[in-house]
Amino acid sequence: MFTSHDGDPTGPTVRICLFDDVARGHHGPYLSGLVKATAECVDYVLVASPEPVPELHEGAGRWLPVTRTRHRQVIAGRRTLEQVTDIARAEDIDIFFDLNLDKTIWSWPRGGARPARTIHVLHHAHHYVDDRRGLARLRTFSARKRLLSWVERGEKVAVHTLRAFEILADFLPQEMIVRIGYPIGAGSSTEYPSADETSDPRRLLFVGQVRVEKGAGVLVEALRWLPDDIEVVFVGPQNPSRRAELESHGDASRITWIDRYVSDAELARSISGAALVVLPYLSSFGRHGGASGALLDTLAHGRPLVTTSALAPQLPSGYEGAVVVEPGDARSLADGIMSGLSDLVELSRRAESQGPAFIRDRHSFEGYVRALLASDAG
Repeated sequence: MFTSHDGDPTGPTVRICLFDDVARGHHGPYLSGLVKATAECVDYVLVASPEPVPELHEGAGRWLPVTRTRHRQVIAGRRTLEQVTDIARAEDIDIFFDLNLDKTIWSWPRGGARPARTIHVLHHAHHYVDDRRGLARLRTFSARKRLLSWVERGEKVAVHTLRAFEILADFLPQEMIVRIGYPIGAGSSTEYPSADETSDPRRLLFVGQVRVEKGAGVLVEALRWLPDDIEVVFVGPQNPSRRAELESHGDASRITWIDRYVSDAELARSISGAALVVLPYLSSFGRHGGASGALLDTLAHGRPLVTTSALAPQLPSGYEGAVVVEPGDARSLADGIMSGLSDLVELSRRAESQGPAFIRDRHSFEGYVRALLASDAG
């Protein structure tokens, strides 16, 4: 049983460590939201991250600065984890939340004492899919073996999609896998401007990196079948060669790049300023089990979108604020976009009504932290 700061002062106390040595891209907002929600649920929070988190108020815990490391810096990451786990034990931490198993699967120390109660959060499960070839297959085998050994000593793994759950359930006991909707901030839909007030009926928006599995190339190709005054805006930092490749296959005059990380406020303006958010993800993305932050952001802002059946399982059941087409087909995508534009007022009304409510119910930080704590208690 867990107690909040408002609970019985004579009851048990709970002390949590949140560890993430990346803190870039989506990790910053993710960690900030978790810190705020965790501090409201437990008695003490130790936050181990490269940058301070303003949401950690005085008296709620403390920030432990750590060196930011990259995925391939295994030795440096291992040293960091050793230092943090030593401090966590010294501070009588009850539960250790490893917030980036995608990276730490290789950097956790093999020997030495470990926090008795550890929950690992996995964002992308594709490294555990048992259909890879060559050296990648050996790497998958090693990762599976390592993770299974951790689970066998009582550590649990949290994932964000049904597909990720299915991938891990192929080699882990299901009761040791926790499926929780990826959390994002969501206010009332009245906080965001409506489509009739701010959106440009000619503007489409793609959020995120233009990786192949996200179907950005299909969107650029679909412009061929759309009216000449329709343009697409890509928001997010891009690989220069991938950006150049897309520009060479489409009409560059109809493409605008905001090629950098953007603030939450700027992302909100971009989403509100577009007629439709277009997320033409390919089947390969769906098979790998990752949650789409761009999709969740669109739902949170109550904005209409066009997407594919690869992302449809991440939409609310019966959702009426999206047009869904088959992946990988530029002509079908263009038809879906025209369908959405022709019914934009009604599509926007449904998205405004259903999207933010779904995020508050299934993807809040408060619910996420409660689910993690409940999984440990269970």
